[in-house]
Amino acid sequence: MKKSIKSGSDRSAIVKYGAVIIAVILWYSFLWSPLNARIQKHRTNLEAQEMKINRLKKRITRLKGIDKKLEAEKRRLQAFKSKLVPGKSLQMVSTNIQNSFLKDASDAGLEVLVYRSGPRRHWRKYQLAVSIFNTKGSLSQFVELLERIETGRQLLRLNNVTISNIRGKASKLNINLELEALFMGDKIEL
Repeated sequence: MKKSIKSGSDRSAIVKYGAVIIAVILWYSFLWSPLNARIQKHRTNLEAQEMKINRLKKRITRLKGIDKKLEAEKRRLQAFKSKLVPGKSLQMVSTNIQNSFLKDASDAGLEVLVYRSGPRRHWRKYQLAVSIFNTKGSLSQFVELLERIETGRQLLRLNNVTISNIRGKASKLNINLELEALFMGDKIEL
């Protein structure tokens, strides 16, 4: 009888341990394994998002201040545009060169004998408006005119100068000048 009681308690212990092992297997299979897989999936997604955030932070630091740089470039472009001789066509730019030169020559005391538009030229991919002038005056008047052109608000280039001395009572200079101005039209937009 003792043997049967012992064997019955052994069986109940085996059944208890078996039930516990089965419960652990069921718990692992139905609860822990899917939950652990979801946790791993979320960890992987979290790591991917952290890497993406780090890349974006690096990009933000690279692009930081780009709007300030763009605004500074726009201001420089506007300053450059303001120095160009105004005009929507080459002929208008040439006319504006002539008007500006006539005013400067008058202020310097030079006599403008003849002026006209010159042949169209190019600088890189841009066109140049050309105006040709024939003036008469003294050396000091000519120097004053050159200073006015140089310190003027507009970008002009003195391309060709021919000076000849007119002898007589009052020594005068006959001066032929070619002035060029850059014509860009609407090509310089940002």
